[in-house]
Amino acid sequence: MLNALFGLYLVATGSQAEVNGSGASMPTDVRPMGEWVEFRKARYTGEPLLLHLRNGYERAVLMPEPIKLLNDSQTLPGCAVVIDTDVIGFFPTRTFAREPIRFIGLQSGSVYELRVRASPEGIRQPLQITR
Repeated sequence: MLNALFGLYLVATGSQAEVNGSGASMPTDVRPMGEWVEFRKARYTGEPLLLHLRNGYERAVLMPEPIKLLNDSQTLPGCAVVIDTDVIGFFPTRTFAREPIRFIGLQSGSVYELRVRASPEGIRQPLQITR
């Protein structure tokens, strides 16, 4: 799993991953995630999962399968979203209220909804989602 997060770092530094968000460019004022020994864990049961980001800090979400945005026009205010196979990187630059963002599993066709918000009190620890 740490390899997946390292892969996300490579994405953020120049690979061909899908970037979506305000301006569709990588924010330079967001601190990299760094290394974490443990992931927070959540089980996806079909109900939206709540995700609280910390302003100015990258946060990764490891999905149970490769995904893409359900609708390419989805964005989060002040937050770039980077997808690399089954890892989503969120790069929030400012506070915003809860917003839904939906992804579709490329293997199962399952739709995953995250309800995302950002604030100075948000969580930095990466999240692993299972089914």
